[in-house]
Amino acid sequence: MSSPVPPFSAQTRHDNLDRLKATRFDVLVIGGGVTGTAIARDAALRGYNTALVEQADFASGTSSKSSKLVHGGVRYLENFEFGLVFEACRERRYSLRNSPNLVRPLPFVFPVHRDDPRPLWQIAIGMWLYDAMAVFRNIERHQIWGKGRTLREEPVIGPDRLTGATHYYDAVTDDARLTLTIAQDAHQAGAVLVNYAQVVELLRVGDRVVGARIRDRLSGEEFEVQAHVVANATGPWTDHLLKMADPDARRRLRPTKGVHLIVPRERIWSRAAITLNSPRDGRLMFLIPWGQFSIIGTTDTDYEGDPADVHADAEDVAYVLEAARHAFPVTGLSEADIISTYAGLRPLIADDAPTGYKVSREHQIINTATGFFTIAGGKLTTWRSMAEEMVDELARYLGREHNRHPARPGQTVHRILPGGDIADAPAGTGWYSYLAHRVVELGGRFSPETITHLVAAYGTGYANVLTLVEGDERLAEPLVAGLPYLKAEVVHAIRHEMALTLEDVLARRTHVLDQDRDQGLSVAAEVAALMGAELGWSEQEQASQVERYRQVVEQTRRWRS
Repeated sequence: MSSPVPPFSAQTRHDNLDRLKATRFDVLVIGGGVTGTAIARDAALRGYNTALVEQADFASGTSSKSSKLVHGGVRYLENFEFGLVFEACRERRYSLRNSPNLVRPLPFVFPVHRDDPRPLWQIAIGMWLYDAMAVFRNIERHQIWGKGRTLREEPVIGPDRLTGATHYYDAVTDDARLTLTIAQDAHQAGAVLVNYAQVVELLRVGDRVVGARIRDRLSGEEFEVQAHVVANATGPWTDHLLKMADPDARRRLRPTKGVHLIVPRERIWSRAAITLNSPRDGRLMFLIPWGQFSIIGTTDTDYEGDPADVHADAEDVAYVLEAARHAFPVTGLSEADIISTYAGLRPLIADDAPTGYKVSREHQIINTATGFFTIAGGKLTTWRSMAEEMVDELARYLGREHNRHPARPGQTVHRILPGGDIADAPAGTGWYSYLAHRVVELGGRFSPETITHLVAAYGTGYANVLTLVEGDERLAEPLVAGLPYLKAEVVHAIRHEMALTLEDVLARRTHVLDQDRDQGLSVAAEVAALMGAELGWSEQEQASQVERYRQVVEQTRRWRS
């Protein structure tokens, strides 16, 4: 009988460091974003001995800074990229089914105006095609609204020149928590994952890459990890790793910066997500409902700097605000309404990049050195299929070069992510309403907002949080007044989600950084003390954590100066 899998905890990270040093792995994945964690999950589920290292926290790069959308890509239709739209619609359907707490249906409204390049009838044809790409299995089929209904349903839309709108469905997710949950499932499948583990050198035997030299960024220790094949899934850092493998490697990426603004939803209230266009250059953007808040974005500008230092600047903010005021003139949005900003990089394939093993218009799989494979480009929606294609490629190499064949076929199409299964629910009971009812039964003291949050964030795993509350009533207190997070979630993040820094907790395990006017600075010392009790931090380390978090906050505010 196999021993139980330990929790995905800070202690497990410590144990995993020892396992990295002592084991020769079939697959070593570099990069803990959504693509890297998905590759580790798929490889481990097929029976490969798999490890993953991430230089910072899981999802700390692009995978926590997206528009939060899981969508088919309506805009790709006008470029006749039907295969890409079909793939994205299929993957959206899988995500809705396999992670119902984290990927949820979201209605969209696409307003059409008199002087738009595409009239309403042409948009309607595109919507029928979009439904067809989903094999007519989207949440609901689209509708065409006239001007009157559009303004009744979404009065925030400006009436000037409006002719009507289309109403259709895509989906929304918590991108950081989706990535974390994929990592947890990779751990459950047997993969060895370590965050804050930076690759400083690739190991070679002759012309073959056979592993990597790693620096533990928390202790400073360096050690080697041996592997039959290394998978580079580092997003905006792709070219840096390619240079490690081949100093003469050509540039593969053209990173572009996407900036988002977060404002109170009461200032720009909408039922649905609404598309809008920049009056400056026509770029398509979105207004996205996000609980008590609205996300507005995104920009798309070339970026040449350090991927770790990407942030919104004054011009980015002015550009997005200009578009929002143009589309929603009744709101009178201003800089004073902005609670926070975030910026991420899209790791787009450069136009002049040499062709690798190209598998779609959105991403490439490249083999630039024996035993070293890179996946570049891609989008959040297709994380599962990208990982499947990458592991297929790794499996062919492992079989050919090392006689290592998968013990099992790929399993990710039907595998439900942790928290998404309610096998004990009565027949016909809605997933979300059933879990919300269970949370009320077990923790009736909580606000509706907190209950909604617990169900969305943890799914069936909400009980782990409530168990902590039962053991210490102080943990039932709100983490920040006015937000749905509990102090218990800080302890839970360490014991079950491998959180190791103050930023991990306030930026990704919760969204205090994005949603609190003070961005968590007023509670940072208290949270550091709570974490310190779990992790054995000295008062000096607690103060250091607060100072490093303050620097993170300042980065999101640099646009103001």
